[in-house]
Amino acid sequence: MRSPRHSLRRSLSLALMLAAASLTACSKSDSGAAARRGPITPVDPSTAGSIQVDVAFSGSPPTPGTINMSGTAACAALHPNPVPDQSIVVNNGRLANAVVYIKSGFGDRAFAPPTQPVVIDQKGCLYDPHVVGVMVGQPLQFRNSDQEAHNVHGRPKQVDAWNFLMSRPNSTRDVTFDKPEAGIPVTCDVHPWMRAYVSVFDNPYFAVTPSDGTVTLKTVPPGDYVIAVWHETLGTLVKPVTIATSATATVQFTYQQPQ
Repeated sequence: MRSPRHSLRRSLSLALMLAAASLTACSKSDSGAAARRGPITPVDPSTAGSIQVDVAFSGSPPTPGTINMSGTAACAALHPNPVPDQSIVVNNGRLANAVVYIKSGFGDRAFAPPTQPVVIDQKGCLYDPHVVGVMVGQPLQFRNSDQEAHNVHGRPKQVDAWNFLMSRPNSTRDVTFDKPEAGIPVTCDVHPWMRAYVSVFDNPYFAVTPSDGTVTLKTVPPGDYVIAVWHETLGTLVKPVTIATSATATVQFTYQQPQ
């Protein structure tokens, strides 16, 4: 059994770590300055088409593990049943939590970001949802619905990293991005099992696959594009696609079982 002195040292160490995290600057990632390619041009809905994307998984998916929260009793108590790992979620051969997006093909065309934030909640000592997409310049809002203190540590390769404390229940904090990057890991240094992924795009044509592995990107201007799908464990696949005037194109991606 841990002594009161040991618990006090642990609490002080945790407090110092979270205080340091709260002082980490977000610089460009928090600036809200959206880099645009050119003037914003409205899409003509009378000529626009759509892209239906199906993301499949070939072979027997790995048996999902369970998340171990035993290191923090308050978190473990929130989950009477085992919490499955979300790194590969397959249902009837379809892959969930894959990010589908148009990678290129817009030239100098620019798009206005939404003002409505995308929200990631810290709930039950988990990030919910596990995978999100957001536009350059659009707010990404983190919420803390737990009684537990969390810190939100983004670890990108292109945009600037961020790391801040969220100790109060029902608190929120917004982050914005000035350039695109797919698959940014977000962790909590206090609870190491907490992990989410954020993908940032300079166009609005992206979506995260639900349990059936299918998304539709709507109101796409006619043209030739490269469409991509990103997955946290399985990587990125790309294919060309052409959208004719007022037409619908179908693209199928299949991930193989990891070796």
